[in-house]
Amino acid sequence: MEHVVGDRIIRAILVAAVVIAALALDQSATLRRVDTLLFDVVHQLREKPTSPQVLVVAVDDASLQHLGRWPWSRQLQADLLDRLTQHQARAVGLDILFAEPQLDDSAADLALAAALRRNAYTVLAVAPGRSAEPGLISEILPLPRLASAAAALGHVDIEIDADGLCRSFYTHAGVATPHWRAFALAVLEVGGVTPADAGVPGPGTTGEGWRRYGRYYIPFDRDPAAVEQIPVYRLLNDPAVAERVRDRFVLVGSTAAGLGDVVSTPASFDRERMPGVVLNAHILSGLLQGGLVRDLAAPRQMLLTMLLAAIGAVVMVSTGFPLAVLLLFATVLAIVGFSAMLLALGHLWFAPAAAIAPLVAAFPLSGMWSLLRERRINASLTVRMQHQTLHHATTDLPNHYMLEQRLRELDSRNRSGLRAAALMIFHINWSESIGGLMARRAGDELLRAIAARLRGAVRSDDLVAHLNGDDFAILVEGIDDPKAVCRIADNLIAAIKQPFGESELAVYLAPRMGVSLWPSNSADGTALLRDAYIAMYRARVERAPHPCMYSGDIAREVEAHAQLERALLSAMDRGEFEVYYQPQVDPSGTRFIGVEALLRWHNPELGLVYPATFIPVAEHSGLIQEIGSWVLHTACRQVAEWHAKGQRALRLAVNLSPLQFVDTDLVGEVRSALAHSGLDPQTLELEITESALMHNMQDAIAIMLRLKKLGVKLALDDFGTGYSSLRHLQHFPLDRLKIDRSFTRELHDNADVREITLAIIGMAKRLHLGIIAEGVETDAQKQFLGEHGCDELQGYLFGHPVPALELLELLKGEGSFTDVERAVAAFGDWPRT
Repeated sequence: MEHVVGDRIIRAILVAAVVIAALALDQSATLRRVDTLLFDVVHQLREKPTSPQVLVVAVDDASLQHLGRWPWSRQLQADLLDRLTQHQARAVGLDILFAEPQLDDSAADLALAAALRRNAYTVLAVAPGRSAEPGLISEILPLPRLASAAAALGHVDIEIDADGLCRSFYTHAGVATPHWRAFALAVLEVGGVTPADAGVPGPGTTGEGWRRYGRYYIPFDRDPAAVEQIPVYRLLNDPAVAERVRDRFVLVGSTAAGLGDVVSTPASFDRERMPGVVLNAHILSGLLQGGLVRDLAAPRQMLLTMLLAAIGAVVMVSTGFPLAVLLLFATVLAIVGFSAMLLALGHLWFAPAAAIAPLVAAFPLSGMWSLLRERRINASLTVRMQHQTLHHATTDLPNHYMLEQRLRELDSRNRSGLRAAALMIFHINWSESIGGLMARRAGDELLRAIAARLRGAVRSDDLVAHLNGDDFAILVEGIDDPKAVCRIADNLIAAIKQPFGESELAVYLAPRMGVSLWPSNSADGTALLRDAYIAMYRARVERAPHPCMYSGDIAREVEAHAQLERALLSAMDRGEFEVYYQPQVDPSGTRFIGVEALLRWHNPELGLVYPATFIPVAEHSGLIQEIGSWVLHTACRQVAEWHAKGQRALRLAVNLSPLQFVDTDLVGEVRSALAHSGLDPQTLELEITESALMHNMQDAIAIMLRLKKLGVKLALDDFGTGYSSLRHLQHFPLDRLKIDRSFTRELHDNADVREITLAIIGMAKRLHLGIIAEGVETDAQKQFLGEHGCDELQGYLFGHPVPALELLELLKGEGSFTDVERAVAAFGDWPRT
C-alpha cells in the first residue's frame, strides 16, 4: 500500500513538473522558432492558389530600361493611373511612398492629384518610420495634396519573425492607435469588398508608439508565378495588355532589383526575397478568399498547452518501457495533429512546441523512474510469489510445500542428534459437522477462523500449516512423549469443537486427527507426513472423536480400507450393488404397509459387504451421490412394478445420506426417479437423518418444502440420537418420526429408555406426525410399542432385508400382505444382519 501511495505521489510530481514547464516555455523564443517551422509545414498543407482578381503592375527592370531611371516623374505615374482608370480597374493600390514633393516639376504633383481624383478608387501607402525623437516611431504619410485626393490610405507594416521570415500582417496599425487599415484591406474596401477577417480595433489597443491590431497569417502560394504581373511599360504601350486590368484589384509597386522593399518569406526559393508589392498581393488574395489563420488567444493557448502537457504526462508516467516510447511518439503526433486540425477547421493556430518539449525532456526522467519502479515491483512480486508458493491463499498459513521443507530438515537434525518432533494432521469432516456443509459454502471466513484458533492454541515456534481446503497440520518439535502429544492433540480438537459464531448461526465442526512421532514412529520427515496422514485417514473412517496415533496395525488397516475403496470405485460399473427390501408393518403385525430399500454389495473377492462397512468409504470417496441416485431410481422402479401387479398400498422408504440431502440436484434426482419409474409420489417416503437437518435449518426447510411439492413423504430417521428438540422439530415439514433401534433394543432393560421412547411417541402425536419404530426383534417390544400408540413397526421380528425376487414371493394374490405368520416364517430362517 505504501508503494502504491508513493508511486502516485511521484506520478503527480512528474505531471505537475511537466505542466509547470509547459507554462514557463509557452513564451520561449527558442520554442517560437520551432512553432513557426511547424506552422510552415502545416499551413502549406492547406495552401490555396492566388485569386485571379489580383494583379500586380510592376516597376521592373524592363520598365526601367524603357521608361528611364527611378524615380519617375509623377506625371508619368499620373499617366499610368489614367490608363488604369481608362480600362476600369476595380481598385488601385499604389505601393509607393509619396512623402516628399517632386522638386524639379511642381506641376507633376498636381497632375498626380488630378489623376487620383479621376480614378476615385486609389489607395496610397502609409509606413512606419523613425521619429525625430529617439526611440519613437512616426508615420510616413503621403503629401497632403495627394492624400486628400486618394480614396483611402493603408499601412504597409508587416511582422518579421525571429527567424527573419515574414509570415503575418496586421489588419490595423498606426501611431498611438491602430487607425490605419492594412494596405491590401483598404484596396478591397475601396473596391466594394468588406472581408470577414477585417475586424475592428478594440478599446485596449491604444497606447504610445506604433500600435497594431488583428494579426493574421499570410496564405502564400509557393508558385513563383502565382501572382500575375504586368510591366508598367507594356501597360502604357499595349492596349491589349492594358485590357487585362478590367474589373481587377491592381497593385502598383517595384519589383526591380535594388528598388523598393523586399522581405524573406516561407514561400521564398533559393533565398530569393519577395518584393513588398507581391507580398501585399498575397495578403489581398487571402483577404479576398477568406479563411485567414490567426493565433489562438493567449489565455486559451496557455490553458490548452497545460491541458495537453498534463494529458501527455499522465500517459507517459502510467506506462512502462517500451510502450512508453510508442505512447510518447503517439502523444507528440496527436498534439501536432490536434494543432493541424484546429488550423484546418477553426482557422486558429495553436503553437504545440511548449506542450511537447516538457514531455520529451521529462521522458528520460520518467523512464528512469519507471525502470526503478518496475525493478521494485518485480522484487515485490518475487517476494510475494515466494510467499504464495509457501502459504495457503485463503488462510495465509504455511502450506504443504513449506511443511515438507520443515520435515526435510528433520533428517539433518537427526544426524546432529537434535530433539524429536510430532506431526498432527486433522481433517474437517463437513458432513458430520453441525452446520458444516452449509457453512462450507461461505468457506473462506470459516477457514480463516479455524486458522486463527489453531495459531492461538499452540506455541509461537510450532508450525501450523493449511495443507488443502479441509486438512490442517501442526508440527510440534522438542517432544516425543506419546502422552504429552495426545494431551496437545486433545486440546487442539477441543479448541476446534468450540462453536464458530453465535446462537443459532453457530457452526460446530467435527475434526478427525491423526498423529505420528519422529523418530519413534517414523524414520524421516517424509515418513512422518505419510504416517500422520494414515492415522488421520483411520480417524476419518472410524469417525473417531479423539486423536488416532499411528502404528503398524493402523497402517495395515488403512491399506485394507484403501483396497476396499478401490474395489468400490468399480463396483457400480460391474453391477455388484443390489437393493434389498425390509418390510414395515402395522402395530398388530397383521398388515404390511411398506418396505425400506437397503443397499447390499456383492464383491467377488470380499463377498457380501454390508452398508456399515462401505457407506463411510463411499462418503469419503465421493461416490455416495452416485450410489444414492442409483438406489433411488432402482427402488422406485421396483416398487412401481409391484404396484402394477396389484400392491397399490405398498409404501417405499429410501434413506438419504447427509451428503445427498445437501446436493443441489437432489430435488431433480427425485423428480427424475418418479418420472422414469411412474411411481406415485404419495407412496415414496424419504428418510433424512437428524444431523442433516440441523446443519442449517433454513436451507434444510427450503429443501424439504421443494421435496414436498413433488408429493413425496418425509421421515426423520434415527430420531433421538442426534441434535433435534421439540423447538426445532415443529418447524420441519415432516410426515413421520422413526425411533432408532438403540431405543427399541433396551425397552425392557432400561426404564430411562422406556420413558424417552414414550416421550418421543407423545411428541409425535402432539405434532400430528406418524411414528415408526425400527429394530423390533421380540414380541415384548412389539406389544409395548403397539400398546403405547406406535403406528408402524420394522425389524427382524417381521423380516430381514431380502432381494426383490424373494420379496416378490410374498406378494401373492391381490392387495397387501395378509398372511403375517407365513411371512414371518419365511423371513425367520435368514441370518440376522
